[in-house]
Amino acid sequence: MIGLKRGVVKLASHDKEWALEFEKERTRLQENLGDRVIDIQHIGSTAVPKLCAKPIIDISIGIRRLKDANKLTRIMNLLGYRFHKKSAQEIFFAKGPDARRTHYVHVMRYKGAKWMTDMLFRDYLLTHVRHTIQYGHLKEKLAKKYPTDKESYTGGKNSFIKMTLQLATNHAARASSSARH
Repeated sequence: MIGLKRGVVKLASHDKEWALEFEKERTRLQENLGDRVIDIQHIGSTAVPKLCAKPIIDISIGIRRLKDANKLTRIMNLLGYRFHKKSAQEIFFAKGPDARRTHYVHVMRYKGAKWMTDMLFRDYLLTHVRHTIQYGHLKEKLAKKYPTDKESYTGGKNSFIKMTLQLATNHAARASSSARH
C-alpha cells in the first residue's frame, strides 16, 4: 500500500511491493518520456529493504541538462504528476492528491552532483545493514516527535545523512584505491 497525506509524517515497515510499484512506474515513465531520459532510479527509503519509510515512492529521473526538464512538464501532467518546485539542481513533481501522495519524481542532470549524492546515499544503505538500522531508529524517533511537521522531521535527519555521505565517500574512495592496486 502506498500513499500518504501531504505534510503528514507516518512511517510504514518496508514492503516488498514498493519495488514492484517502482518498476511499474519506471516502465510507464520511460515509455512516455522516451529518449529525453537517460536513467530512472528508485531512491529514498522505499528503495532500501528493511528500512521503514513514508509509503511514497521516490523516483529520480536523469536527463542531459536540467533546463530540458521544462519540456517534460506537459507529459508529467498527463501522467498524473504535478509540478511542485524547482531548485538549482532538480525539478520536483508529485503524484496523487494532497490527501494521498503516492509518488515523488526528482528530475535532475544525470550524474550531476545531486544525482551522484542520491545514488551514493542509497547504495551505502543497501550495503551497510547496521547503518540502515540506525537510520531507521532515528526516523522512527523523529516521526513520533514531528508527526505533522515534515520540515522538522527532514531537518532532524540532516546530520545523519551528511555523516552517511561522508562514510559512503570514504568507502567508495577505499574501494577505488584497492581496485587500482
